[in-house]
Amino acid sequence: MLLSLDWMNLFGGLSSGQVTSVIVVAVIFTAAAGLTLLSLIAFGVRAGLMAPAYTTKVPLASDVELGAFLGGAALGMISILLMVFLGLAENALDNPLFLPLSVGPILLGGLFLLTGAALAFRTVRRRRSPSAA
Repeated sequence: MLLSLDWMNLFGGLSSGQVTSVIVVAVIFTAAAGLTLLSLIAFGVRAGLMAPAYTTKVPLASDVELGAFLGGAALGMISILLMVFLGLAENALDNPLFLPLSVGPILLGGLFLLTGAALAFRTVRRRRSPSAA
């Protein structure tokens, strides 16, 4: 028997396994999108594209540092594409390749983001040693 408020049920018609799958996919999509956004923001700031007039005193970023940020962003986007091509949220957890192929690039991209951030921190905090006269 249907109640008058059944239309308000967010997961109406889905089994408990499908609801779990939808929630897992939403969390993974959010993590991948956040990784991509943070990596692109860090890349833009360190490349000096956002405020070149205000970053003259900050040392230039190295190619490795910028590559790490772009690698993190690319892996976040690749993770999203892999999730789309592996299946939709209702039955994603039925595919045994879904979690490794979607979470793996996010973890590797997070490692790249942290590596780039560590290199940026080291470059910015590096103090020039006084030259001996």
